Amino acid sequence: MLRQCRWVAVAAVLLSGSMVSAQQRPGGGQGGFGGGFGGGFGGGTNSPFTLVRNEAVQKELNLSDEQVGDLKTLGDKVSEETRSAGGGREAFQGLQDLPREERDKKMAELLAKGEEARKKVSEKFQPDLDKILEAAQRDRLKQIQIQADGSRAYQNAEVVAALKISKEQQDKLAAISKEFGDKTRELFPRGGAGGGGGERPNFEEMQKKMTELNAARDKQLTEVLTADQKSAFEKLKGKTFDVALLRPNFGGGRGGAGAGAGGANPGGRPQRRPSQGDKKADEKKSDK
Repeated sequence: MLRQCRWVAVAAVLLSGSMVSAQQRPGGGQGGFGGGFGGGFGGGTNSPFTLVRNEAVQKELNLSDEQVGDLKTLGDKVSEETRSAGGGREAFQGLQDLPREERDKKMAELLAKGEEARKKVSEKFQPDLDKILEAAQRDRLKQIQIQADGSRAYQNAEVVAALKISKEQQDKLAAISKEFGDKTRELFPRGGAGGGGGERPNFEEMQKKMTELNAARDKQLTEVLTADQKSAFEKLKGKTFDVALLRPNFGGGRGGAGAGAGGANPGGRPQRRPSQGDKKADEKKSDK
């Protein structure tokens, strides 16, 4: 059962980016910036509500202790409402027992529903976030979000407008996203959580292949843009921020653990509790 739950959690996290982006047309997706950041809390590492809970981002924005405290309170409210609206990981329980085609269809439906729920919650609490942050901090936050999103930012309505991405280009971007979304889904076992024969999926290998697919996807997506559009996109990104600091295990910031729904860490993934084996290994190290 634990393996099945882990399979569903990992599958949901790994697929959320590719499947949702494949369903959304560039320019019709995750909202704008400033007055309305897109993505929604819990929508991934790059949600503004999640980013501001990351310690590296807090330092970059030079947040005061009061702001950090206010953001934690806001994050808790957003997290709770997101789960209540069906945008949490709890909705994915039981998917591992379904046949693959039915499971893929159901997962796509849940991801779309969760994205819509997170979008509504994000829009509701965005004014509160804007009140906490100063204008310069909001501007820098959206630059960091664009850098973290990478080529996925091409789907953002405000980025589409700023880069003047044409309808033809949007269609090409959507087709590429769909192609790589399909390839990503093929990485998952055709059986249930155990791949049909009870064998545990190799999540590390799956993640490696996903990284390769994402790199290939980003390359193709970027090639759709003209030289002027690429230059304009670089300006939108602002000063380079080390997005590696947004990945798991880099700390959750002064406001506590990362703000992802369901107890996720800053990278948007479920935190793994130490096992008895981990504890015994630590004890042996201590003895040495």
